[in-house]
Amino acid sequence: MSLQILRRSTATARLKYEIKKVLLMGELWDVYTKDRRLTGKTCIRGEQGNLLEDEFHMWVMVWIKNPKTRKYLVSQRSADKDTDPLKWETVAGHAVSGDTSLDAAQREVFEEVGITLKPENAKILATKVACIYDGRRHNWIRDSFYFETNEEPDLQKATTREVLQTKWLTVTEIKEMYDRGECCLNMGDLFGFEANPVPSDRYQNMIGQVVKGKIDRPMGSYHPRNKDMYYPVNYGYVEGVIGGDGAEQDIYLLGENSAVQEFTGKVIAVYHRYDDNETKWIVVPCDENGNVRSDVNIPSDNEIYAQISFQEQFFCGVLVK
Repeated sequence: MSLQILRRSTATARLKYEIKKVLLMGELWDVYTKDRRLTGKTCIRGEQGNLLEDEFHMWVMVWIKNPKTRKYLVSQRSADKDTDPLKWETVAGHAVSGDTSLDAAQREVFEEVGITLKPENAKILATKVACIYDGRRHNWIRDSFYFETNEEPDLQKATTREVLQTKWLTVTEIKEMYDRGECCLNMGDLFGFEANPVPSDRYQNMIGQVVKGKIDRPMGSYHPRNKDMYYPVNYGYVEGVIGGDGAEQDIYLLGENSAVQEFTGKVIAVYHRYDDNETKWIVVPCDENGNVRSDVNIPSDNEIYAQISFQEQFFCGVLVK
């Protein structure tokens, strides 16, 4: 057999093997960088543990509320689920190759509960980038969507059998089930969404302001008590402004390439935590008049989520601009 034929045969066998694996596992996922740029690589479901440190997969949660009754749709996982069988959850699932997170949200809702949602009605409640915590590497990006609809679930139309039954429940009813241990743990996000929503003014009195302060945890340092907490960006506070926790307002100073001790900066966004009493201001260096320094690249939303994920992966929140 010639070398060319042997190579072609080997490539064909490898392709058949990969196709067989995809068919068996059922899903092929795109691989992203931490700031949600496509790498051009894919990952087969079940093999995400092999991702490198800066390789991430994406999944979604979808919260569906009936605008008339104000109840949320919850579903009971089938008995043959590998994790949390028979527990109650909201619709959730992974983005398959080629999906945006919104594509994944709409597809998962139809596949699981047979409801067709309109993309123009989508709202992102929260985004999280999970890296390493509890001694485990997670490497995922998650968007939590919110939709309102009067459409009833129809498990006969659903294209998978992941759901045993569905219910429309009030937040109080869901909380009672959650406290009894009948729900998946990530259902707890709902209580923050309801109890501590983004304020109606969307922090517009803060965004765009020029602030000054100190950096008490500079880039490259570790938390004074939690030695596992490393600061890849400058983290500090605004002097004279009190935050929700009663201490001076915390900020992430982005755009600096080295550690600094103090700053003058412009607030470009607020990171709203649903499950905490304080927000975090996102600040970039500027002059006294609010002109951002010429050597500073203002980060995109995805870049901000990536840069603050070392700490915000422990909370549920969203960027507000």
